[in-house]
Amino acid sequence: MKTAILSDIHGNATAFEAVLKDVDTFAVDHIFSLGDNIGYGPEPEKVIKILRAREIPSVTGNHELGVSRPDFLPLFNPVARKSIEMTIGMLSEKSIEMIKKFPNAIVKDDLRIVHGFPPESPAKYLFEVPDEEIERTLAQMLERYCFIGHTHDLEILILEKGHLTRRPLTRGIYPLNPENKYIINSGSVGQPRDGNSQAKYVLWDSGKNELTVRFVTYNISDTVKKIYEAGLPEQHALRLM
Repeated sequence: MKTAILSDIHGNATAFEAVLKDVDTFAVDHIFSLGDNIGYGPEPEKVIKILRAREIPSVTGNHELGVSRPDFLPLFNPVARKSIEMTIGMLSEKSIEMIKKFPNAIVKDDLRIVHGFPPESPAKYLFEVPDEEIERTLAQMLERYCFIGHTHDLEILILEKGHLTRRPLTRGIYPLNPENKYIINSGSVGQPRDGNSQAKYVLWDSGKNELTVRFVTYNISDTVKKIYEAGLPEQHALRLM
């Protein structure tokens, strides 16, 4: 079974469409979104419409929490909060209702899908969690593979015989040992922060026990132009370049 896992699209429909075009060349069985489909980017409504049309399940990200729970907004920095408040005005009522129904986690076979940190936190950053807690969480997790986003940075954490190791990920194919447990940070489709401006996503092949990290080129200038036209904070455009 082949599964495509996308994260942190952040209203960047141009990047999202380019990634889906790439995904479609692999004839995957499932596509999942790790949340933060909205925020920062200029086309949140279009992104949600694509998720709906393609029937792509998504978990809740912290930016979705900003839309569905007004009490969560003060936790964002001022620039991100302004972006979410503008994003709410760009979304249809139908899309807001869809966002409110996103679960905190999805479990499919041996995969756990969550935005921030397992078992189901949309808001906890991986870099906030001590190694001891990560080891304990992985040991208790029933699934062998947990896919997360939130930091926009590709990374893999491996629990092997009770010992945790962490490694960066880059473009390529990675064979995984089904005897181990993993947390895999899938990077970001719409706003990467790993020093490379291409859109990132991962493919998981359960038959081969193989992870593939994909880098996808898209028209960044198109998204940048739309950010300026929408009047969103300039920082969101500068981060893409």
